[in-house]
Amino acid sequence: MFQKDYWERKSLEERRAPDHPVVRDYVTPKIAWIQKFVPMAPSARLLDVGCGNGFFSYYFDRICQTVGIDYSSQMLSRNPIRQKFQMDAGCLAFSDVSFDVVFCHALLHHVENMDSILKEMKRVSRKYVVVLEPNPVNPLMFLFSAWVPEERKALSFSPAYLKEKIENAGLILVASCSHGMIVPNKAPAFLLPFLRLFNFPNPWGMTHILIAQRKTPDF
Repeated sequence: MFQKDYWERKSLEERRAPDHPVVRDYVTPKIAWIQKFVPMAPSARLLDVGCGNGFFSYYFDRICQTVGIDYSSQMLSRNPIRQKFQMDAGCLAFSDVSFDVVFCHALLHHVENMDSILKEMKRVSRKYVVVLEPNPVNPLMFLFSAWVPEERKALSFSPAYLKEKIENAGLILVASCSHGMIVPNKAPAFLLPFLRLFNFPNPWGMTHILIAQRKTPDF
């Protein structure tokens, strides 16, 4: 319950909008890297699980047919995409293989049933599952995760641990990296020219990106 309270707290009213320049510079290079491995034609269907106020779904919606789901009604109310639903990520109300790509950003370290959620993401995916999570090797991310109780689970999210969880869900890891030095909701906008210098895959990157696919894709 404390996680739900965390995402319904009043301070979220001050959360940056998806089109904020810092959020844009956090998100768009990561999507560009993902697109090297995951084709996203305008006709493709993408599900953003735990979409929040739309940091990623706002940009995905400009590329392909995007649906967002989140447990927090407050976060959903701030998400600008049209197709969005309040829903439990552990029990997705979609048919099997409904989406070409199933995506989540900074979701898994906030849930107790991570294995079930990954299996649900696999179930509704036609081929690709993409997971983004904090990188605790980054000093700032380590301190933030250690300081905030609701973020603390991320301290164990090494690439090896996430790879194991993905494979246990019946998925094959096809590409991964740690990426960027921007904190989307906290980095000062005046630092963007400097932070952009690190907007590429590097071991100290703020965010792990893992791209997986089903062992037996359905076409």
